[in-house]
Amino acid sequence: MPKRPSRARSVKKASGGRKSATVHAREHGGRVHLYVGMSLDGYIATPDGGVAWLDPYQDARAGFAPFMKTIGAAIMGRATYDWALKEGNTDFGVPAYVVTHRPFAPPSSAVVPYTGDLRDLVRQVRERHPKDIWLMGGGSVTKAFADADLIDIWSVAFVPTLLGAGLPMFPQRTPAELRLKLVKTHTYPSGVVELRYERRGSPKENR
Repeated sequence: MPKRPSRARSVKKASGGRKSATVHAREHGGRVHLYVGMSLDGYIATPDGGVAWLDPYQDARAGFAPFMKTIGAAIMGRATYDWALKEGNTDFGVPAYVVTHRPFAPPSSAVVPYTGDLRDLVRQVRERHPKDIWLMGGGSVTKAFADADLIDIWSVAFVPTLLGAGLPMFPQRTPAELRLKLVKTHTYPSGVVELRYERRGSPKENR
């Protein structure tokens, strides 16, 4: 996307010369887009990692194809990758980077294991791939990205189901305020409500 000099100058003044992650993403292309569905009580999967509870809400998948047209690469956690592999899924439609501390042999060059700093990972993915970056989750990698303030867009589909237990969407994270703005809503016939938020910047930038 084109640079926005006036915005960059204002952020530089507010942050003592350091550009925010938002401006960096806009200047280099490749916003980190969290795109996920969760139950009303905050779970993305059952305790065993299953997602069959989402089956009655297939109408909400109508937004997936348009979303994928904006994506150039994906980032996921190791648990998410292992579950996908168990289900026989090794093709994610785009190059996939797996955040892991346990080495593994990828099934193809389109799957890239990564161990290291998440900011470096995002920078590398932006340099290698056009379009935005799909942050697939799960909860641990989402928490790590949120703690590092690396998420530019939060698209969360709230599913009208209470699971009672499972893998949480938002594990307890390092206390820090993240301000978001609501930019889009969509309600599907099944009752799924998709909300899209984008970052507003740090509290200091919003004063």
